[in-house]
Amino acid sequence: MLGRKHNETNWGLIAGAIELGETPAQTMVREAWEETGLIIEPEKVIGIYGGEEQRFTYSNGHQVEYLTIIFECSIKSGQLLMDQPHLLSSHFVGTSVGNSRKK
Repeated sequence: MLGRKHNETNWGLIAGAIELGETPAQTMVREAWEETGLIIEPEKVIGIYGGEEQRFTYSNGHQVEYLTIIFECSIKSGQLLMDQPHLLSSHFVGTSVGNSRKK
């Protein structure tokens, strides 16, 4: 699932920071719930991306390189929340999107 935040033109992955004691899969479940209202189950990792290609420069000039782990997930329950304060819109994508990023 991709989301687009208010005041942004680009679509991005449902994402967030790993909290203390969480695994990446647990983070995905929590972030999906917080951002979409859906309870998901990560089934497998379909891509891991990092390094220079994942570099981001903040407005203050600080640079970071993100590590992105993409999971194939199934929806177990919940209802997609269409009125999210931080998301303008969201869109489901198939595994071909993640697979197209593989080199």
